[in-house]
Amino acid sequence: MPINILQKYAKLLEQLDEKYASVYSAAPEIPCKNKCVECCKQLFPLSFIEAYHISEGVKKLDRSLRRKLKIKAEKINEKILAKNPFQFEKSGVDKRTALNTHAEFANFLHEIECDCPALFPENRVGACSIYEFRNHDCRSMGASFDSSSNEIIGCFRFNSLKFLAPRLMPFNFLYPEKMTLDAALIAEVTANSFSPNILYYTTICTPFLKDYAEHDWIKFFVEKGTPKKEKNDKYYVVIDV
Repeated sequence: MPINILQKYAKLLEQLDEKYASVYSAAPEIPCKNKCVECCKQLFPLSFIEAYHISEGVKKLDRSLRRKLKIKAEKINEKILAKNPFQFEKSGVDKRTALNTHAEFANFLHEIECDCPALFPENRVGACSIYEFRNHDCRSMGASFDSSSNEIIGCFRFNSLKFLAPRLMPFNFLYPEKMTLDAALIAEVTANSFSPNILYYTTICTPFLKDYAEHDWIKFFVEKGTPKKEKNDKYYVVIDV
């Protein structure tokens, strides 16, 4: 049942939050402050399980707020569609090529100048409307370091990188575990009928526009041309916007 996989994902998020707390304790000069929304002034990719989890959170919002955020997400989604996000879909590629799509899609979204639709309307509150359900990257922003690019992910307010970086978490902390749960959830909602090597990417807008628990995912992946379950090492990148 999806609920079991989602519960495992919730436990993973608890581990991530605990890691963030330990990093923040070891590096109190991290500039993340209460109600800071600088990281929220951008769009970003979500994996399948992240979007599913957020979709469940959206349903818990007050109906009036949910309606406002849906309208906001619809307007942003129109801007995304105008830029052709489906150019990032890939079929039958190697794993590295497929994984690199995440960074490519992220850069594509960052170039669309929009606030995250999860922000309370007009930023009056200065906080995330789905904070308890927020995704992996939002939970680690400002406290994770990418050694390959020598940068702290998500924040520009750093002036002591040399001394701060060793105390931060790796930028991909718990990513492999998240990907495993992601694949398990896709297999669960599609009756395990498609290739296990699917990388699904969407945006933060989609969980506001789609009920993941009620959606026909078998039909979705059929329409995307995703191959049925097969034994090979080819990967398939699916974009859902």
